[in-house]
Amino acid sequence: GPFNPAGAGDTPSRRKIFICRPANTGEEEACARRILANLATQAYRAPVRADDPAVDSLLAHFRDARGAGDFDTGIEQALARLLVNPRFLFRLEREPPGLAPGSTYRLSDLELASRLSFFLWSSIPDAELLDLAARDRLHDAKTLERQVLRMLADPKSEALVNNFASQWLR
Repeated sequence: GPFNPAGAGDTPSRRKIFICRPANTGEEEACARRILANLATQAYRAPVRADDPAVDSLLAHFRDARGAGDFDTGIEQALARLLVNPRFLFRLEREPPGLAPGSTYRLSDLELASRLSFFLWSSIPDAELLDLAARDRLHDAKTLERQVLRMLADPKSEALVNNFASQWLR
């Protein structure tokens, strides 16, 4: 099954993607821009505003696909483009320019949030962690401690133990 499907349906994952629905074709681009900025923020693990050039690039893919299909087809193609972007596929770690070899440097809060979430959860930062990082609040020792304890209390933290044991014991 399903037998006789009647469209894409309403699923939790679709609701996470389609945070808005245009009432008419005139509202499609604004809604698509909102959806793509939200998805890019999650995928790139950093805040992405609706007027960001990254969203403009995704919106171009939306427009191309929308011309040959419907609104959902446009979002699908823009999402496919987002998923092949190096900012999504890789956690790029760049040293500050002019750093002397062997020198240490402070991570940005966004870099810290990403490393922390991949270490504890083997996944991307959630909205709360990302929001604190975007506001440069993770370097506060108390805030960082609260977030680590919150993340360890989450069932996703089992990934730390499972992944560590799997790699250690092969």
